[in-house]
This record gives sequence, structure tokens and C-alpha cells, in this order.
Amino acid sequence: MRIEALLVRLYSGPGDEVRVYDGRGGDGGRDVVVRQGQRLRIFQLKYFRDGFGVERRTQRRQIANSFREAMAHQPDEWTLVIPTNPTPGEERFVHELGTDQPDLKIRILGRVELDSWFARNADLVDYFNRDQLREAAQIFQQERAVLAGGLADLTARTRALTRIADTLDPHWAVRTVMDGDEVVHRIQAKHPHAHVVSPITLRVSGDALGPEHADLRPVLRRVIGFGTDERLTLPPEVTRNLTYTGPPWLPAPTGHLEIEAVPAEVPTDHEVTARLTALAGDGKLTASFQGTLVRVGRGDLGNSLTLRFEDTATIQMLIGNDHQSHMDGSFRFTRAMPATVLQTIALYRSLQDSASIEFEFDGQRLGTFNRDTPPAVDDEDRRLLRITEMLADDLDVVQRHCRTYFPIPDEISAADRIDLRIARLLIEGHCVAMRTVVAYTATLNGSVDETLRCLLSRETSVIRVTADVRLEILGMHLDLGPVTYFHTETEIADRLDLLAELEAGRGAGRTMKIRPADGEPFRAFMPGQRAGRDDEPLKTTGWGFPGLDGPKEPLVR
Repeated sequence: MRIEALLVRLYSGPGDEVRVYDGRGGDGGRDVVVRQGQRLRIFQLKYFRDGFGVERRTQRRQIANSFREAMAHQPDEWTLVIPTNPTPGEERFVHELGTDQPDLKIRILGRVELDSWFARNADLVDYFNRDQLREAAQIFQQERAVLAGGLADLTARTRALTRIADTLDPHWAVRTVMDGDEVVHRIQAKHPHAHVVSPITLRVSGDALGPEHADLRPVLRRVIGFGTDERLTLPPEVTRNLTYTGPPWLPAPTGHLEIEAVPAEVPTDHEVTARLTALAGDGKLTASFQGTLVRVGRGDLGNSLTLRFEDTATIQMLIGNDHQSHMDGSFRFTRAMPATVLQTIALYRSLQDSASIEFEFDGQRLGTFNRDTPPAVDDEDRRLLRITEMLADDLDVVQRHCRTYFPIPDEISAADRIDLRIARLLIEGHCVAMRTVVAYTATLNGSVDETLRCLLSRETSVIRVTADVRLEILGMHLDLGPVTYFHTETEIADRLDLLAELEAGRGAGRTMKIRPADGEPFRAFMPGQRAGRDDEPLKTTGWGFPGLDGPKEPLVR
């Protein structure tokens, strides 16, 4: 089984289906089979230590028979594994077996390549030579010896014990740590298909779970039934009712034990692209999203698939052996860039409102998730989602204009929220009521011209000022650019007194405060954002918040 264990480790990944056959009863031309989606790979092992040259007809006949039997399964790739290095004649013989199958890939895995791979997977060699590891006994006999070499001695002995422990099983590794006086053993898979070729099963009797375990039941069902990547902790009163099967070196748990199942980090050879397509009731596409398949799990009740979209959405599919499916999702709408949050909200709405969802992986269609009625969504949840969407939309527009980027915050003050909307409307070329501009104050230099004299002589005047504006929102400085502020009816406090002081030559250093006369706030627009619209009237656009569409009078006096 040493070669089989190596092949399983090297040539299979998460989501692949693996079979290892015992050739004693006839293996049908298959010793190891790996199915990767629609692709089928068959490995045939032949232990011909003297090769299979032209003079060894029996060996060649066995290879040809195995090849013919394997072809009945229509593989995409067939590999002959041998303990020697093939000669040119042997290579020619093997490849000529597939002369009439031009699409079939044929390979020979020989001694040099096997030795190279075993050198990189030394634990397999140690496992299959455990009876010959005499030094192991010496290592164990030293466990109570004085550590004369100090920390270096401890390190060396720990490393040696770990190496010996690693030979317990070709598929499972044991990691042992001390937690106070307790010894904690953690069993970890050495490759993605350890649970297939060397399964460890735990079954919990339904009688072991009482009313106090109400929260544990659904987690237990998902983890054990579908292989989801959740942490599962079984308390001592539950572990007493476990039914266990596994390798002989791992005894069944007994006594007052707590068992924790920790999701394994399964390495992948390549990133599997996932595509989720939302369809309306008439089958028309409403939205499509690209993500990544991050995990495939298996259990007694069926399979689980975990998909990730950006870092803000995770979709979990439970596909039962009875073809019944269930889908859950977790979403994060803050602490991400606005454009990402907008996409996440669109995904959330598609899952809520669509009649069916199609799934593809690496361009291959997996299936369709159908439902008769969409799930109920609380009105308050919809309202909060809409508020978040509006915030993300405003931030996205303002950040792209100002070229200043930062994630959506968890919280935002009412003042910052209004200023952000005002900035977005200005950037889009609207004329808006300003929240904070309640008056203009100017310091006089003592001189007076006809324009100033006219301004101070009137009870009300029209004012228009253009200046570069920098807003501070969420602690970030946002440079909007030139903004024009105006008002059609302003008044100047103590205007006649100011005019008299100026005419008498005593006006230098006096301040002139210009404020709205009718209680209406100043309006503003960005001239550069209204190109070609100079002839249009400056009609004020409301802020667009329900119940707060712009002040009738300044909010700050």
C-alpha cells in the first residue's frame, strides 16, 4: 500500500473522488482511480522487478490485459507504475497500447520518479518500515532521562518523538501538546483524501443529546452529516455515547473526555473559480457573480460546498444524498471597500429574490438550486440594507472623484452622513442646500469702493463666492475642488454703521458678517461638474433622505 498512499497524496486534491482497489480479487485494470470533475485518471501497478522486455511475454500480456480492462471505464489518462526504469522498448510497447485512442494520455511512472517523490514524503517510508526502526525504542527509553543538554536536548528529543509518531499512519498525523497537566492529541490529515482511504468515524446516539444541547444539534448535523468546516465541541456527557471506528492505533475514546473537531486547512493545487447565476421565474438572468470554491466536505448525509465572494460573502451549500439541498450565507457589509460592499449587497438580494440559482465550477455546470417561494425578509432588515447600500454608493462616487480610498465604517455620524451625500450630489453636477455654511465673515482693510458701498447700502443683496473646498468626513480629508456658494437674499449685520466707519476712515480691521435674510441656507454647485449646462436654471436638488431632504433653515447657527 506504500505506492498507493503516495499516488493518493500526489495526484488528488480537494473535491476529487478517489478509489483504491485490492487487486487480490481482480481490480478491473484499476489499482488507484482519481476522478477530478469530468476527468478520470487510472493508475495500474505492476511489480515486475526484472522489467517487461520483449522476451517476457507473460508480463506484457498482463499489462495489455490490465490496459484493456481499464479502457472499459473510458479514462482520460492511464498511468503504469513500475519499480524499475523503463527501457526504450518497454516505453514503445506501453504507448503502442493506445494507438487507436489518440485522446488518451499514457504515462509510465518509474523508479527514478518514485524515489524522488518518496524522498519528499519521508513519513511514508518510515511508516512502511516501522518494524525496522530499532532506534525508536532507544528514543522512547530516554523519555525519563535527565536533559543534560538543556533546551537543545529537549528540542532534539521532541523532534525525534514527533518523527516516530509521524510513522503511525501514512494518512494521519498526530500532533501532541501539553495543556497544564493534560495531554492533548490532535489528529490531522496528511493529504486531502485521508478520510476516504483511512476513514475515522464518530457516531453520536440521539439519546445522548438532551434539551440543553439544542444549539449543538444543528452543528453536529452539518459537521458530521455534511462535512462542513465548523468547529464542533462534544462535551463529556455526549462522548460517553459515541460509536467509533478508525485505524487500530487510534483507540476509541473512553472516560470523561471532551472532543473538539477542528476544520482542516486543505491545500489545493489550483484555485477553483465558482460562478453563481441568479435567475428569475421565467428563467432570465438577473445577476451573475464570480467567486472561489474554498472547501468541499463529505458526510453521512451528503456533501457540502463552501464558496467565497471577495472577503465579504460566504455561501454554504448542503447537498443531501436524497438530492435535497439547503443553502445558507454569511455577509459582511462594513469594513470593506464601497464597490465590494455594493457587489455583496447585490449578491445578497439576488439570493433572497431569485427563483433559482445556478452554480458553475471552472466553467462546468454543477446544478441548479430551485425554490418555490423566496425566503421571508424582515422589513427592518431591508431598510437597514438600503441605508448601507446608499452609504456605499455615495462613498464610491466621492472616493473615485477625490482619489482617496478607505473602507466603509461600522458607524457614521448624522453630520458626516449628510455631508457625504452633499459631496456626492455636488460631484454629479447638482445644486444643493449646504448644511454648515450659515454665514460669511470678511475682514475689511479700510478702503471702500463703489461695489462695497452698494452692498452696504442695500437691505438685502445677492452673493456668489467660489473657492476650493476640502471636506473632512470620517476623519479623512476629501478635496472636492472649486465649489460656488450663492444666496439670493442676504443681509449684513450693522451695515450702515460699517459704511459710516469706512467713510470716516476708521473701517480697517472691522468684520463684515453676511448671512441669509430669509432663513434659507446657502446653495452650492461645482461649475466644473456642469459642463454644457450653463443655461440651465440652478434648481435645488434634495438630499434624498426620507424625512430629511434638505433644511428650510440652516442646521447650524
